[in-house]
Amino acid sequence: MTSHTRDTYGRALFEDIQKQPNPFAKKGTSERIATLLSLLIIGFSLAGLVAGVYGLIKWNNSPLIIFICVLILLISWLSRPRPNRLSKQVMSLAAASHPQIHKIFNHIAKEMGIDQPIQYALSPNFEAYITEIGWRRTPVVVIGYPLFFACTAEEMTALVAHELAHCRNRDIRRSGWVAHACRILINWSDMLNPDKHENESGLLHLITNGIMRILFWIPYSLLYLLIHLFWNQSQRAEYEADRIAAQLAGSDAMISMLQTVHLDHVYKMVVGKLTLQKQNANMWERLLDTFSSVPEKEKTRILRILEKSDMSLDTTHPSTFLRIAMIRQDPHRPLYQISKEDYERMCSEINTPAIEKMEHRIIETYRAQYLSG
Repeated sequence: MTSHTRDTYGRALFEDIQKQPNPFAKKGTSERIATLLSLLIIGFSLAGLVAGVYGLIKWNNSPLIIFICVLILLISWLSRPRPNRLSKQVMSLAAASHPQIHKIFNHIAKEMGIDQPIQYALSPNFEAYITEIGWRRTPVVVIGYPLFFACTAEEMTALVAHELAHCRNRDIRRSGWVAHACRILINWSDMLNPDKHENESGLLHLITNGIMRILFWIPYSLLYLLIHLFWNQSQRAEYEADRIAAQLAGSDAMISMLQTVHLDHVYKMVVGKLTLQKQNANMWERLLDTFSSVPEKEKTRILRILEKSDMSLDTTHPSTFLRIAMIRQDPHRPLYQISKEDYERMCSEINTPAIEKMEHRIIETYRAQYLSG
């Protein structure tokens, strides 16, 4: 989806939500169609598995049929459902070594009516998201190491509440079928992509390349359609998570957090200085000091940029300025916020020898991206 199309759809959705008395309660028609299409794609993949096994048993004397059945089984195997795992760069925060973080974040979950176990983790990037891992699909809130220190106590409350709101609303689980169907279509598109064989020549290549190009557009078009169908609901899910987080942490904290997540240039400046000075240690102190001294006019400048450019965190999120506008329409006072003392305890738990490895990794990644060659 192009940025222009996304922005056009985004503003239309924003206006549509404003007109509806209870815009977040309903399950959209596009989501129903996306779910049905996903089930058909998954069912087709499973049917291929059954057909491949049946063909090997029934016509095991035909080399051609055996080859086709083995190919179908290979495609089905590559498209099989697999449990989600955290990236190797993500570091889990165990309750035994980070009791304060678990205690405070679990309290936020309890305030939001979530009673299932939640895991927490750190990533080396300036980001925050929630995912599910393993066959049991255990929810994991992942917060970027630099974003952890960029947020104030109030902003951290809003950030965690927003991610946990996705868990409460079962947004990840509802999108599970769609995600698996997209993975299947990506595998099919990758295998049929004719661009992989551009260096080959000859008449046979031209014929097979043409056939593959026609077949390639089938899963590619389905993937394009599926993403567009579910995009509307994913945008609504973000607005709803913002609304729930604002009810707990307060509208001001939520708006401030949305401005902070666009301060990644400040984080890169800190890492750049540490890299040039060849200082890997105490990054967390530098981040904490730098972000705590960011002037209010810088956040105001970011807000103006967001308003003019329709910037968003990624394609699954609405324009940040529209998210802020939606929050301002229904202001809330905070019901709970992390105290400054608790926030300082959480920061002290992050400063461990294991976390220092992540600091080194961030430095090395920066060197590879910006200083190589």
